[in-house]
Amino acid sequence: MAEKIVERLYGGSVAVEFLPDSHRYRLEGSREYLPSVTACTGILDKSRFLIPWAVGLAEKHVRSFLESNTGPFSREEIVPVLEEAIRQHQLKKEDAASVGGSVHAYAEAFALAVIARSEVPQIPEDADERVRAGVNAFLNWFVSNDVKFVHAEKLVYSQSHGFAGLIDAVADVNGKRMLIDYKTSKGVYTEMRYQIAGYRIAFEEEHGDQFDGGVILHFDKESGVCTPHEYSREELMEDGQAFLACLALKKREKVLAKA
Repeated sequence: MAEKIVERLYGGSVAVEFLPDSHRYRLEGSREYLPSVTACTGILDKSRFLIPWAVGLAEKHVRSFLESNTGPFSREEIVPVLEEAIRQHQLKKEDAASVGGSVHAYAEAFALAVIARSEVPQIPEDADERVRAGVNAFLNWFVSNDVKFVHAEKLVYSQSHGFAGLIDAVADVNGKRMLIDYKTSKGVYTEMRYQIAGYRIAFEEEHGDQFDGGVILHFDKESGVCTPHEYSREELMEDGQAFLACLALKKREKVLAKA
């Protein structure tokens, strides 16, 4: 079990605890957990994307069984197949999370090494090919741009709004101060824009206006291609209003759950 991390923010006047295993935050000495940026945007309904995806995986599993076996089938034979089909989306999510976590961990270690001017990490020889592809996508982006990392895995907390989160990186990219978020998901979705907008709110509340914009770096785990999705400062400001609406819903949800 990883130990909690305590960050002192706002000139040392505020201490925020981060619990890595549960990815939760709270003020030092408090038992109440703070809403996280990702938990806030997670309140958005994604069923129109996820349900067809899950059904498609289940169908593929059943179809594969039927194409490889000759019926008729007994109940004892078909029930386990259906149970496995139902679990396919969860297995896929767990596998994707493992690969994505490894790519994130490398990008974090690389950025910290660059900031410290120390030796950058090597890709482990036994790394999954998808991890290797994701890492290469990150490295290709780095060498193809003028990147100067300023922060990596930066914990932020908004006193005025009461939420916290972890920024993947802050860097000067081709002369612009950018808030960076890494993604290895199938695609880039609207809620991800709201996430970086939330990070901007918390970071600039403590440090003042700094960002020229934000960028979601999407690493394709199959092709090894990095696709940057850039957003202007104006877009981050507008998306910030959407994030605060998500935060309000999350807080209201918590109140109603206690009622």
